[in-house]
Amino acid sequence: MSLDTLLLDRARALVAALEGATVVRVGALESVSHDGLLGSITALGQLARSVDSMGAVMTAEVTRRVQTDAEFRRQALGGDVGGRAASELVRDLTRANDDTLRDWERVAEAITPRATLQGEPLPCRHEAIEAAVLDGSISARAAAIITRGVDRVSDVADAEPLAALEKTLIEYAASLTTRELTRLVRQCDDRFDPDGSEPREELLRKGSGLTVRQLPDGITRIIADLHPEAAGVVLAALGARTAPRRVPRFIDAGQGEAEADAVVADDRTLAQQRVDALASIAREALEAHPGAVGGTAVTMLVTVPLDVLTTGIGTAQISGVDEPICAATARRLAANAAIIPVVLGGGSEPLDLGRSARLYSEAQRRALAVRDSGCVWPGCDAPPAWCEVAHLTAWILGGATDLDNGALMCPGHHRRFDRDGWQLSRRDGIPYLIPPPWLDATRTPRRGGRIVSALATAA
Repeated sequence: MSLDTLLLDRARALVAALEGATVVRVGALESVSHDGLLGSITALGQLARSVDSMGAVMTAEVTRRVQTDAEFRRQALGGDVGGRAASELVRDLTRANDDTLRDWERVAEAITPRATLQGEPLPCRHEAIEAAVLDGSISARAAAIITRGVDRVSDVADAEPLAALEKTLIEYAASLTTRELTRLVRQCDDRFDPDGSEPREELLRKGSGLTVRQLPDGITRIIADLHPEAAGVVLAALGARTAPRRVPRFIDAGQGEAEADAVVADDRTLAQQRVDALASIAREALEAHPGAVGGTAVTMLVTVPLDVLTTGIGTAQISGVDEPICAATARRLAANAAIIPVVLGGGSEPLDLGRSARLYSEAQRRALAVRDSGCVWPGCDAPPAWCEVAHLTAWILGGATDLDNGALMCPGHHRRFDRDGWQLSRRDGIPYLIPPPWLDATRTPRRGGRIVSALATAA
């Protein structure tokens, strides 16, 4: 494999010519003719494909020298053993983004000549890809997509059909977007895999998942990796509430407005519309859900001081969410029958049952969810719905079924508390777990609970 020296010289000359130049602002090209603008865009595309081609070839050469040339390793990586990997060297020198670098690495592996164990030369794994990349007819991204698709079925297809498939995909790549090409390549599995789609679908199910993160700025980030069936249901539900032809792009401006201003244009982005749609779907699910989680009905708890509810000034807290909400939002939520407002100072529900019952009531569990915000064990982040109510003094030993004698704990920590001899005390409302003597002879209390709850209590 070799690079055209003339091409490299021209590339260096272009970089030198552009040194110190700045990109003009949008609107500064008004003097450029239509033909000149279209020609410039075309030239830019050709330049980008040439850069992709050179990036893939140079990545292959850097990788080869790192693996085989000790002098190159000492010069480029800082030592004969260890040091940075070839990919890190390319990243540092080019400052290209990770997606581009991954494409270059994938294509470099596909077009690098091979050798037998005896050192006899062999062609690269994807000769058609090599030709298309070197002449700039497809980008490295398209080449990487095709390579991944062909490699996935290489174990279940013969060489001749694979070569024909590769050439066909290269022909399509010139006229398809990256997303369209990806969809086309995904069909290779169904065409060549004799086991069909069921095993692949099962793998996708095992690889699916959903994570929830509380970001420092108050946003809750939900990341969903959905298998096809789940994705179909979720996308259909979101689409039903965001499709332009089904949902008018206007929202109610509220009462008190002039009749002419009764509606205003909906300027939400599609991403914002999907957030509102997801919240609406979840709200309807809560209203319709007949079951219970953790001993209490499936619902949302909003803790709001009585003065905030009456004056409209201050903040409230949604159980399980770190970021507080404003008084206006709390008032609106308090009017929803499916959402339970926990009014501090209101005293509308009898919460302490004393010895009259062994199990905690639903009202008590709600109060515990507000107070503890989840498992009180140090370092445990289990939410209230996953927790049980632990009697600090066992009911059978005379412990009362009231709030002072209860604490939320996940099942695992509840078992440890009951079996291992732990105790719990509260200081200014903050729970402290006291370890048994066999674990800590000094029995030094360990602070538990949520920091948010502790701060709220301290305030």
